[in-house]
Amino acid sequence: MEPIYAHGLHIWTGTHVHLVIIFDYRDRKGEYYEVVRRGGQMLVDELRTLSENMQRFLDEEIIRINGRRVRPLVVDVSVGVKGGPHRPYIEYIVTFEAPISSGVNTYEVYYDEEEAEYDYEIVHLFPPGTRVVDWEMAGTGNAEGNVLRVHVKRGTRVGGREAIRFKVP
Repeated sequence: MEPIYAHGLHIWTGTHVHLVIIFDYRDRKGEYYEVVRRGGQMLVDELRTLSENMQRFLDEEIIRINGRRVRPLVVDVSVGVKGGPHRPYIEYIVTFEAPISSGVNTYEVYYDEEEAEYDYEIVHLFPPGTRVVDWEMAGTGNAEGNVLRVHVKRGTRVGGREAIRFKVP
């Protein structure tokens, strides 16, 4: 399977971050279509493997909110196809604590530097009234009120340290 696009939506509630990540693929052989179509134990096993692999990847990252390390947890994973048997997707739901307070807060993520293999978009939806102050991330971004959108093109150098500062009323 070849990854072609990803979309991550971080929903900040004030106490937690709920993250939905959807990866789109090109699957010339239609292997995932068969897994989804057949269902049963084959699908259960694949979902378990996907969840364990994503959790391992998340465990390698360091995420800090206001200097405090938080631990993301994969709470759900699903697979499906859209637009035909050669366009599967994998959707992860991840959650972690968000120890934020009134005033300026800092969200930091540390992970290995790499070259983006595909285009992707990251959206952070902060609690109402919150204002994004600034951010340090690869790609091009736009902040409007409590929403930050960052687009990263394939081939962009990503990783190392990423950060967002935001002000909570």
